[in-house]
Amino acid sequence: MKHFATGLLLIASLTLSACAGGGREEERSPLLSAGSTLFSILKDRTGPEAPAKGRVTVTRTLLDQTPGAVMQVVPENTGLQDFLKRVARRSDGTPGMVEVWQSTDQAQIVLREGVLVGTKGLGGDMRSAQAQTVIAALDGQGGGGERLITLARLDGTAQTVPFACDVTHLGPETIQIVDRRLSVRHFREDCVYGATTFSNDYWAEVGTGKLRRSRQWAGPQFGYMAIDLLKD
Repeated sequence: MKHFATGLLLIASLTLSACAGGGREEERSPLLSAGSTLFSILKDRTGPEAPAKGRVTVTRTLLDQTPGAVMQVVPENTGLQDFLKRVARRSDGTPGMVEVWQSTDQAQIVLREGVLVGTKGLGGDMRSAQAQTVIAALDGQGGGGERLITLARLDGTAQTVPFACDVTHLGPETIQIVDRRLSVRHFREDCVYGATTFSNDYWAEVGTGKLRRSRQWAGPQFGYMAIDLLKD
């Protein structure tokens, strides 16, 4: 997506085998529904003839007019805004629901209980990642352990890296998502492997445990993205 990764080429939809077969797909196209107000607005702002414009201000009315779940993603390497549509969700033999979210030009991110475990079409993709230690830590007061993350290389091969990660509970906070103020618990995950380090932040809603906001690392090539779950 021109919003999600500058110069990104269009890719085929939903090809991540780990999250495909057996899944329950939702509305397949983020842009085909007549009421998809947020997606339509963003599409109008990103065509080849579209003038440069600021971010879309999300309102409750726009969300109510947009069918299905909506996620806002802002990559730090561009600062540009995109809205993602959930196109598939499934459970497998590993704890945590897997969801595939697709951008306006069909790049994809894969989340397990809100934790990033894969990307498609961003460049230097995260092909897979374990999330069990993070999910377990978010259920309590912190923790951590080893996380295996497989990252694509420029030559087309991939490397699986065993990151050592610690998750710390930073305490309660209140955040605002559109017009809702939410009580959350803030967690930070610090990971290291040799000279490579990254830190993820998670804001889990009190009562449900659902990740409403996060800042997550998608690999050394792409960097970080800010994620807000606007509508579930």
